[in-house]
Amino acid sequence: MTITNDPQAKRLNPRESRFLVIGATGLLGRNLVRELSGRQWPVRALRRWDETAEGLDFPGVDVVVGDVFESSSLAEAVAGVNGVFYCAAEEPGAPAREILRRTVEGFRRVLKACRDHDVERLVVTSSASTVARGAPGRRATEEDYYLPGQSDDPFVEAKYAVELEAYRAAADGFDVVILNPTLMVGPGVDLSPYSRLGLRGDEPLNVVDVRQVARAHAEAFLRGKRGHRYLLGGENTTAAEVFEGWSSRGKNAHRPREAYLVECGQWYDLTKAREELGI
Repeated sequence: MTITNDPQAKRLNPRESRFLVIGATGLLGRNLVRELSGRQWPVRALRRWDETAEGLDFPGVDVVVGDVFESSSLAEAVAGVNGVFYCAAEEPGAPAREILRRTVEGFRRVLKACRDHDVERLVVTSSASTVARGAPGRRATEEDYYLPGQSDDPFVEAKYAVELEAYRAAADGFDVVILNPTLMVGPGVDLSPYSRLGLRGDEPLNVVDVRQVARAHAEAFLRGKRGHRYLLGGENTTAAEVFEGWSSRGKNAHRPREAYLVECGQWYDLTKAREELGI
């Protein structure tokens, strides 16, 4: 069975397939597992040995223990699945070079495992931070590409590097789709670390509910185009509206993962995802 971009062609039946979520214990990962379970798609949720399975107890979900840096457990997790969702991310606080190294190496290992086990499609979670800031008054699109070195934020460089790896794989014939969510909000999201960034109240921002991002991942598996990326956003708003009522909970807290995205201040054109993914 092969995923195709032809809407008239026969598609694989997700309920008769199996899916792996890498990064299942994270905020997006848990919501994605819930979304896939609700669609009655059989799910394998990968967690590391030092993580709990809390929040993953849904019908049709098999929680497995492993690590992308441990070849045998990664191979076992990927074996027999039709689709893989890669939404893992390094935690803030590590040295910049280590964040970049682990992010790229981990993704390369996942790519290799997917290709070795004939996975039909890999859906990769990136970030809207890799969409370059548009000119004043213009909403940025997927065609606005971040240039390396524009930021000293290691998470941005790491996401950019992962996208390059994904594009290379797509050019070589592997089926991979990239998703670029804006700032995720919703149940379980703590925005307090962003309140210490000193943003202007009128700074333009786009936010998207994490549950909508989860739905978009499922639709990207079904409808996304190989080698394409899709901006996932919601409301174009301002920093004052987004962070009203939030306050920093500690001066020594790590810089939040999407700090660069928030500091850039950007509104986005979300037409592509709405038209092609139906979200």
